[in-house]
Amino acid sequence: MKLLSALIIPALLSVSILATPQGHTKFTPSDNKNLAVVWTHEKNNDKEFFEFVKKDTAELGFFLNDPHKNVQTVYAQQFGETWLDNIAFSSLVNDKDIRPLLNIDPRLGGFNPFNLLTFRKTVDGPTTIAHITPEAALDILEITDPRVREPYIAMFKPLDAAIDEKLGGKKTYLPLAGRAKDTMLNFEISFDEPEDIDDFMDEFQERFESTFETKDYIIAGFYNVKDSFNSDEDVLPDYVTFWAYDLCHIEFSYNVFDGEKGLPMAGIFAPCSMYVYVREGENKIVIGMPSLRAWSGALGMTDPKKLDIIDKLDAEITEIIISFGGKVMPNGNPLNN
Repeated sequence: MKLLSALIIPALLSVSILATPQGHTKFTPSDNKNLAVVWTHEKNNDKEFFEFVKKDTAELGFFLNDPHKNVQTVYAQQFGETWLDNIAFSSLVNDKDIRPLLNIDPRLGGFNPFNLLTFRKTVDGPTTIAHITPEAALDILEITDPRVREPYIAMFKPLDAAIDEKLGGKKTYLPLAGRAKDTMLNFEISFDEPEDIDDFMDEFQERFESTFETKDYIIAGFYNVKDSFNSDEDVLPDYVTFWAYDLCHIEFSYNVFDGEKGLPMAGIFAPCSMYVYVREGENKIVIGMPSLRAWSGALGMTDPKKLDIIDKLDAEITEIIISFGGKVMPNGNPLNN
C-alpha cells in the first residue's frame, strides 16, 4: 500500500499530459547505412552456434543472458503451426564495456543486452546468424556523444571477428530501409521519498512485472545492471538501482517473425530491452526502450497486419506505464536534463 500511495498522486497529475512528449530535439542520424551484419551458412550449424554463444563469447567478455532456443516450438504450440525450422535468441551483454558508458548516457540500456539471432526457415535451408550493427542501435537511441559511440562501436569488433573465425559463413550487411519518426519510448514516474528505497523498488518491480504479465507479456530475461553477477565492482555509484528487462509478447513475435509472411530477421530486435533506473537524490523512476515502430521503420515493413500489432503494442506499453503514474518524456540524454 505504501507504493500505491507514493505513486497515486503523481499518476493523477500525469494523466492529462501523457499523450505527446514535448521538447523533443530534432535528431540527425549518422551516415550509417547498415541495419545488421549477417552470416549465412548453407547447412545447419546450430550445435556450433550454441557452443559459441555459451563459451567463446564469454572469453571475449560477452555474457549470455537468458537464452531462448527453439522459439518456433512455442509458436507451433500456441498457434497450431510454424513456418520456421528454427529461431533462437541469445541475449548478450558486455559488462566491462557497457556499464561505465551508462554513466554518460543510460539510454544504452535500450540495446543491452542485445540479441545474437539465429534462424532457419526450412530444415534443408540456409542458417542465418545476425545482430544489429552498433551504429544502427545508437541512431535508434539517438546517441551522438562520441564518448559513447566510439567505444560502443569498437566493442563489437572482437565479437564479429570471432564469428568470422569460429563460425564463418557468407558475410553480408542488411541495409537500413528507413527510419521511424519516434524511435524511443521514454517515461518518468515521480514518487514521494520512501522510508526504504530498496523495499519500495522491490514492491514496484513486483507490481510492474505482474501488470505486464496480465497483459500477455513475458519477462523473457532480467539483467541487474547495477549489481551484476559478472562483476563485484560498483561502476554505477550514482544509481540506486538499474536493471533491464527482455520483454516479449508471443502473439506479436509470431505475427512478426513467423507465419506465411514472417520476417524472422526482425528478431535482431528481440526481445525488447526495457531499462529501468533510479539515480541517487532523485525521486523518479526512469524507463525507456526502443519503440516497435523503430523496428518497422528500420526494416521497411509494409504489411498492415504487422504494422497494426506494432502500433497496438507501442500504445499498450505506454498505457501500462502511464497507469503507474508515468509521464511521457521526449527523447534525449536524461543526464543532461
